[in-house]
Formats: sequence, C-alpha cells, structure tokens
Amino acid sequence: MSNTNGNGKNPDSGGAAPLELKRGGFIAGYPPFEYLDLDTTGRMWEKPRFGLYVHLPYCRKRCTFCFYKVYTNRHLLPMEDYLAALHREIDMYGARPELKNRTVNTIYFGGGTPTTLSVEQMLALAAKLRENFTISPDVEWTVEGEPATLDPDKARTLREIGVTRLSIGVQSFNNALLDKNGRSHGVEHAFRAVEMARANKFPVINIDLMSGMIDETPETWDASLDTLIGIKPEHVSIYRMEVYKNTLLYAAGFTGPGVGGIPTDEMELVQWHHAVERLEAAGYTQVAGHAFILKPEHNHWQRVDNWSTGELLGMGVSSFSYLNGTVFQNSSKWDEYVGAAREGRSAVKRSTRLSSRGIMAREVVLGLKLFKLDRAAFKTRHGFDILELYGPRFDQLEHEGLLTISDEAIELTRRGRDYNDMICALFYLPEHNDKRFARFATEDELEDSSVLGLATMPIAIDALLAPVQAATPSD
Repeated sequence: MSNTNGNGKNPDSGGAAPLELKRGGFIAGYPPFEYLDLDTTGRMWEKPRFGLYVHLPYCRKRCTFCFYKVYTNRHLLPMEDYLAALHREIDMYGARPELKNRTVNTIYFGGGTPTTLSVEQMLALAAKLRENFTISPDVEWTVEGEPATLDPDKARTLREIGVTRLSIGVQSFNNALLDKNGRSHGVEHAFRAVEMARANKFPVINIDLMSGMIDETPETWDASLDTLIGIKPEHVSIYRMEVYKNTLLYAAGFTGPGVGGIPTDEMELVQWHHAVERLEAAGYTQVAGHAFILKPEHNHWQRVDNWSTGELLGMGVSSFSYLNGTVFQNSSKWDEYVGAAREGRSAVKRSTRLSSRGIMAREVVLGLKLFKLDRAAFKTRHGFDILELYGPRFDQLEHEGLLTISDEAIELTRRGRDYNDMICALFYLPEHNDKRFARFATEDELEDSSVLGLATMPIAIDALLAPVQAATPSD
C-alpha cells in the first residue's frame, strides 16, 4: 500500500506528489514552448552595446597624491613605443568576431594625461578605434585633460574626432594649494582650458575639485567653490583626498588625515558637506558619491553603464575590463605590455570568472555607488529579490539610517552617501572581504596577484571572450 496522505502526496517526499514511473513524453528542449514570448523575436539578433576605455599613462609630472599607473620619463619609456603597442592591441580586439557586430556607445581616454598626446597622435588613435569598432553616432566620448597641456589646436582636434565630454582636472582654484599639492598647472591654465572647451562647444564639460587637500581651509575651499559655480560646468566631480601607499605623499611621510597639513576626517567632512550644499543650491544634483550634474543629459554614461550591468573593454597598460562575466586586467608593467603587443599576444595578465552569485554581488557593490538599486529589475535579471540575498545587511543599514527600503528600490540616504564606498564594501563576497581596498598597498604589492585575488597568467583572448557558463546563486 502506498504511503500517501489525503491529498495524494507522499509525506516522506517533502510534500511532493508520488512518482509515477512509466513511459512518458519526449523532452526536446526547455522551457516548454508554451512559455516562449510571441513579441520578442528580435532579441536573438540583438548585440549588447559596450564601452571602451583607453589608458594613456603619460604625464608631465606625477602629482603627489596620484595612485594611478602613470609615467613621466619618456626617454626611458618612450610614448611612441607605447602608442604603437596600443594600436596593435586595438587591432587584435578589432579582429575578434565576438566584438565585430557590437556597438560601442561610450569611449573614455583616461590617464595619466591624454592631452599630452600631440594632435597627430590623437588623430591616429581615433582613426584606429573607428577602423576596428562600430562606434555609435551618438557615442559619449570622454577625454581627461590637464589644463596646462590643452591648447587651441588640441581642443579643436578633440571636438573634431568626436569627443563630447571634456574632463578638466583642476583640483583647486588656489595657486598656492596647487603648488603645495604637486599640481603642474596654475589657475590661469584652468580658466584658459575652460575657455577653449566653451569655444569648441563640448556638450559636457566636467571640472574636478578635491576636498581635503594639504593646507585647505574653509576660506580657500569656499573661494574655489565660488569660482567653480561661477563657471557652471555641466558636470562636477569632487574627489575626497586620501593617501595611498603607492603615492609620493605617503613616501614623504604624509600617512593620512591629520598629518602634515592634511585635514582630519572631521575637517574634511565639513568641507564635503559645504560643497554639497553649495552645489545643490546652485542647481546641481548629486548622482554618485563624487558626481554632480546640472541636467539629466549631463550624466556620465560610461560610469552609469559600468556600475550597473554594462560591459567595458579596457586597453592599455594596467587597464581593467569586464566582459562575459569575466573581470580581467592587462599587465601593469610597461615592458610586459609593450612586449606582448609587439609580439601579437594578449597583454592580459590577471582575470577572474564570476559565478552567478559573483555577478549579483558586483551589481550590488557597484550599483550602490549610483545610490539606488531597482528591486524589480534585479529580480527580472536574476530571479531573486535582492532582499533574499542580503536582507539582514540591508535591515542593519536601514536601522542605522544609511539607506531606505521600499517595494521598488533600495536607496542610500543623505547620510549614507557620505560613506558610499564603505557601505558598498559590506556586500563583497566572503572570499573578497580581506582585500576590500587593495589600493592601500605599495606599487610592488599591487604587482602581486595575491593582493588583488586574481589569477595571474598570460591569458588568451579566446578564453576571456568565451560565453560564461550558467551557475547557481549559491556558487
């Protein structure tokens, strides 16, 4: 006699109906065809858009607080050799069938100082990208510029090749502070750069300032904000100064807040709040931990894509990419990068393939940098409500007044925005918790794969661009 309860289910099988083992139907696929949509047949031909990042690491001098991969000695590490390698790497990716029919919707020239390139070098690099990639006619194209390296010919050339967003690294409108903090330009150069940008009608001009610089006072900070608001750029970035081990400041003994004229955390937070209040009063909206815009169309779309679900292909020494569920990085050594490209090999040195859970964690960590997570969209992508994965942590942060939870979204509060990155780091997977801020490492340590937790090896491009395999959220 079968052991079933009154509704025909076997209590020993967790409430499931008893098995009936007999000749049955033939399964040819999954899910059943009845569940296929009738109105989305175009999806099978769609190719997602993606962004390009190009690292141009040369600078006139290294800023004392800079922790990026930059070079100042063009005799020891010639720019011409580097650009030749970069062109070869672009050709290698351009030949990949996986990328051939995909549209590039954002481009970013970062550094370093991209505006140290000559007009001829800029034209050649832009032509090389257009030769190899399908670039959208409405591409957002950003170039970082140091004010003293921009001249009328370069400004005009950048606009002619399609640059739509010029990001000018000013940091302060006080000459004494610029000199004290190791900048290579003066205030007059910043004004002239803005004039050239306006004359060439760049749709979006971004100006960088930095709160918490050495010897900054409430008076000098307010004066810089006065000047900034008077210029009224479409986008403003205010970076909060920190001292990392691989900087000239740290090497000179400036080990952190409260040391050598660097404002304490409390003093810097006052500066930061003052900037937010003044910018909002001037019509700006804060859209990320460091970013403010005048209008929605002035947002930085590569940032939005990269911190949500978009993909990015990085080229150049030390550049990072995210494609097909894989994070990978080029060699951060000049000779390894240039040598690989010269020999027609991939310059990728580190990579990690994310599990489904890893992809979800990445979306949470980076998505919170944009202040808001859409619960419905997350569930549509992954089949899980975000609270099923991180409910206790979100409850804790809500209790602390750092975010709010609604049926529609999870959103950082004003107080939460002050500690944006610290909150994001709480959602790292357990295996990444001890490496949350790898930039607190020396240059040599950053060369060590164990610091970043990435696999280290020469990596074939084929392996990186292969489709990611499905995995369960518990992976």
